[in-house]
Amino acid sequence: MAKLLVIIVSGKEAKEKAVAGLVFAANSIKFKWAESVEIVFFGPSEDLLVEDENFREMVISQLGDYKPLACKFIADMKGYADKLGFTRLEYIGELVNRFIDEGYTPMVF
Repeated sequence: MAKLLVIIVSGKEAKEKAVAGLVFAANSIKFKWAESVEIVFFGPSEDLLVEDENFREMVISQLGDYKPLACKFIADMKGYADKLGFTRLEYIGELVNRFIDEGYTPMVF
């Protein structure tokens, strides 16, 4: 069974793509379509999480107890850290490479 790394980078300009990635990832977890799923919000998608309350609530409701990853560098740079408490803030660059080394298939939305 596959291990999936779902990287959501789409922001306000492509919210539909971010929603598609979120729903795919949430269903992959819920229906056990993959052995393991990691979800990463990175770049413009972090703006979307902070600025769009509807999207943020969708993320929280779709993922339940699962806490997605978000980029700590961007959160710190933009002052988002306190608004992303429902995520795991990490430095994403090295982490993405490690997941790929561990056999995760990256999917970017």
